[in-house]
Amino acid sequence: MFATAISRAAGFTLVIADDHPMVLDSLRLLFECVPWIGRVELCRDGLELWERARAVAADAVITDLSMPRLDGLSSIRRLRRHSADMAIIAISGAEHWFPESEVREAGADAYLSKHRAGEDIVAALAAALGQHGRGTPRTGGGHSAAEDGTAAELSEREREVLKLLAEGYSLDEAAATLNISSATIRKHREHLFEKLGTSNTAKLTLIAVRRGLVEGD
Repeated sequence: MFATAISRAAGFTLVIADDHPMVLDSLRLLFECVPWIGRVELCRDGLELWERARAVAADAVITDLSMPRLDGLSSIRRLRRHSADMAIIAISGAEHWFPESEVREAGADAYLSKHRAGEDIVAALAAALGQHGRGTPRTGGGHSAAEDGTAAELSEREREVLKLLAEGYSLDEAAATLNISSATIRKHREHLFEKLGTSNTAKLTLIAVRRGLVEGD
């Protein structure tokens, strides 16, 4: 069983299940950047998901549909019978195997392809929590622009650097694109970290999406 990825004093408890470590790690990094998520638990199979979600009284679950020991649809059915208020998001890299009508009938609030952008998964989870009367700080609990990095004033150059970093450019590539030195790019990145209240590159990407600097899908 995985250890808790993050744990904050306030926020929703989220359990993520997928049998691919890379997917789990990517989702963990994504939700480390979401202020209204207080705790993240990671599982590698459906049975562990079923047991862990109950043990931690999960507010929300994100689960793959193709997993060992207990498949995703069966996990969703069990979780929905256990809790009518839990937000449940199903994800899959092979959507043609699982019709959306079947997934929703099992109890999922939303069904997304793994090829969708991380911002889409965050938005789907926020919407599902809202449907179950658990509005996120963004939709009703006081989540401010200052907290999600959209309020800080950035210079035009800082916006350019943020956009390139969010698009996956290395520091040297960004420097070459903007025709400035790598040392200058590093200084701009340090200023971005300071202004946006993070030292996490994944959060920079999420902030860039929220600011409309890069596409969310």
